[in-house]
Amino acid sequence: MIDILIILLIIFLTIPFCILSLIAIWVYKDAKKRDMNGFAWIMVIWLIPLFIGLIIYLKFREHYSTITI
Repeated sequence: MIDILIILLIIFLTIPFCILSLIAIWVYKDAKKRDMNGFAWIMVIWLIPLFIGLIIYLKFREHYSTITI
């Protein structure tokens, strides 16, 4: 019984961590492309819970256009 609980705990901690990591990588790359501070946006993504940080980023990124050379 304890083995199943440990496996479920690992799954429910690992999957959200991986999803949040992928979102943070995407936000960093997108922010750099838009000439924004990528590190600051990663901190927003990680420190504001329940994907609210992602929603805030998506709202603010509308004001920055992508730089094309």
